[in-house]
Amino acid sequence: MRTSSIIIVFLSLLLSSCGKDSHNPDSFLTKEQQQEVIKQSVRYSAKLAPQATHETKFDTTYNWYYERAKKEYDIRACKPDNAGGYYFLMTRKARSIWPAREAIGGRFAIDAQNKLIDYYEEFRTWKMTEDSLNNRAFELFDLMTEKKDLTGFRSKYKGDKYIEFPDDRWYFNKEKKRWRDRYVDSIDSTRIDN
Repeated sequence: MRTSSIIIVFLSLLLSSCGKDSHNPDSFLTKEQQQEVIKQSVRYSAKLAPQATHETKFDTTYNWYYERAKKEYDIRACKPDNAGGYYFLMTRKARSIWPAREAIGGRFAIDAQNKLIDYYEEFRTWKMTEDSLNNRAFELFDLMTEKKDLTGFRSKYKGDKYIEFPDDRWYFNKEKKRWRDRYVDSIDSTRIDN
């Protein structure tokens, strides 16, 4: 009886640890690939370099800024999607509150040369302590990979506990690969229509 209990406990632990490794980025991307993804994606996810615009942010003039930003990021989770890309969960140092981090969850795709060919952010969390971030961000990541609706985790429903963006005003524009303001976009569209 005792031996069978030990075996059951061992198997349970083994199965639960396998589940956690199912999104370990090292299982899907080399360390070099992870760094390359971060290096390219910071041009979309970090604040613009001083004097840069969205049109010029890829100029090599700004490499110094994005190299510095890259050091504040890590990839915490990664999982292949059904379209040949990956779901990701990255975190970065929160600039205004320390020690705190914020998480970014979404999808990306790379080509054979590790060039980022697609990038989309599903959510950005509020800034929070490492413990809170790990628990909440991984919960959001798992729901995202299961294609569950994350609306209930937005600020409107959960305050500053989970998702800061998107909200009723801000959304991620897939074509431009950046966060946009619905109100500004609606004003711009009326100007174009007139």
